[in-house]
Amino acid sequence: MGKIIKVYCEGKRGSHDYDILEKVIDGIDISIEPIKGKRGANAIMDFKEGGTVKSDFYCMFRDRDFDCRVPEEERLTFDENKTYYSYRTTIENYLFDTELFLKFINEKGQNATYRANNENDVKNIFIETAKEIKDYQAVRHTLGELRFPNSFDTTWIEGGSGHLPPKLDLDACKAEGWKLINSVLIESGTKWTESKFQSTLEGFLKLFDEDFFTQQKFLIYFQGKDFAKALTKRLPGFPVNEYYKFSKRNFDYRKFGDLVELRKLLEAKK
Repeated sequence: MGKIIKVYCEGKRGSHDYDILEKVIDGIDISIEPIKGKRGANAIMDFKEGGTVKSDFYCMFRDRDFDCRVPEEERLTFDENKTYYSYRTTIENYLFDTELFLKFINEKGQNATYRANNENDVKNIFIETAKEIKDYQAVRHTLGELRFPNSFDTTWIEGGSGHLPPKLDLDACKAEGWKLINSVLIESGTKWTESKFQSTLEGFLKLFDEDFFTQQKFLIYFQGKDFAKALTKRLPGFPVNEYYKFSKRNFDYRKFGDLVELRKLLEAKK
């Protein structure tokens, strides 16, 4: 009898996490166990693995979503709770690809309200879209780096990721971000200075320079749902959910070093 290997993930069957993992483990006898959200994931895994049928190896695969900093090199990040974090900020980040995006637009035909003649056109659309949310993303990363357990979120927008603030300029985002931190600090009795917030923010703004956009590093760093929302504003009528399905059907995990690393890790456990 072969070893029982199980990978837990966020979402449910048919979610981006699940579908991408299916591509990663294709051809290996490994089961995927979706557990909806990341809250209480360790307790859920402990409960499920405490039954009569125990896995020979199990782990959680999830996106980092501002919970830990993006590493300088493309790799998985592992913590002591049997959790592997993706290299990219969110699972949606893996689905935006200039080549696939162009193929999708071409399949939609001339009746579509959006156009792209070549892959360079798509790249320019992506870059201009990402620049619109640059300051908001810098503040979100700053909040993610500074927050402590059960403190503040990385956005002040009702609905969370995938909903953009009415004002995306740096001053407005800074003001709202500091307000979010300061209210929690006052309640918790923690003393911080605004200069800590400012210096951390400046670090991300420096990182998000022109070269960052030219190399499309925003597809690594920026929150994928936020990018998708900004994209639909730039391309009115663009069916992003249809695109997600198309991208997943044509997904090649071998393009991503961290997913290749995950595949090899799981293969080694069999």
